[in-house]
Amino acid sequence: MMRQKFKALKDLDLQNADVSLAIVKEYKKNRESKYMVNYVQINPNLETRLRNIVTRKINSANTFEDYTFDCPEPEEDQVRAINYEETDFYRIFEQLQDLNPEEDIIENIEELVKAKAYLIILRNEEGIQVVGFKTLPENWKMKRDRGLIPLLYRENRFEDLEEENVFSISSFVDLIYFNEALFILSKKNFESGLNFRNGMLAKADELYQEVREINLFVNIEILTNRVGNNQRYLRKIATIKNLGYYQNNDYLQRLRLISQQRNWGIEFQEGQIVITEETLDAVLTLLQNKRLHSELTDETFDVDSAKRLEM
Repeated sequence: MMRQKFKALKDLDLQNADVSLAIVKEYKKNRESKYMVNYVQINPNLETRLRNIVTRKINSANTFEDYTFDCPEPEEDQVRAINYEETDFYRIFEQLQDLNPEEDIIENIEELVKAKAYLIILRNEEGIQVVGFKTLPENWKMKRDRGLIPLLYRENRFEDLEEENVFSISSFVDLIYFNEALFILSKKNFESGLNFRNGMLAKADELYQEVREINLFVNIEILTNRVGNNQRYLRKIATIKNLGYYQNNDYLQRLRLISQQRNWGIEFQEGQIVITEETLDAVLTLLQNKRLHSELTDETFDVDSAKRLEM
């Protein structure tokens, strides 16, 4: 399904699409992120440049893979895809659909300073077709820099500017929305811009509850203390949760047997995996199925990311 959507995105003709620009503001309510979207008026020259930013990225994307918590950053001509409902973009897009580009606009320049991200919206007579999303730096009142388009905010709208600039818009986008899918160009900015760490924390809480119920570990506190809010460990936990090997008794029995045969140092106690400070990383690697053996060199490797070979 995602691959079909990627092909349909590549086949789109957006040269005559209407272009709009909107900003996204974020606020917290009961520790949950909420979003507000408002349009910013722009002139025709800027419309053309913004359209080109999005279409260039679509044209240069030639390979496709699904997003996973442990996948590396996409290569220059690559995108990673995820359903938009699995991210905060779903809530942003819900608002965007109900707004009028001519009426629901920002009121003053102070609103721009509060923006977390901006959206480049391409639409035709059927409605919104494609949206480019870009996370803003902490302070996006910046001086002219390579790769940035200078803009002036004048009379309540952005205007294209060559010499002087007040705000800058990047010539890149972090992701592209199309037909309920997100095609990710920057994994790092996607995760920070859409608060994906919160999703990993939720995965971690779910895993802790499950492994306690099935008594998988001895000394689980070592695991929870080490993981905490650490992004690197949260990725490992989220990957373990998604793969689900910890629920497979056959997998766990083979883990125990092979660990003993190869002296990996993983101890079991009455069927439970014993976690120690020294073995925690190895346990997490094995539960991600990332200790792999090369038939070519007869060597064993711990890998950061693995892609199943399609036979």
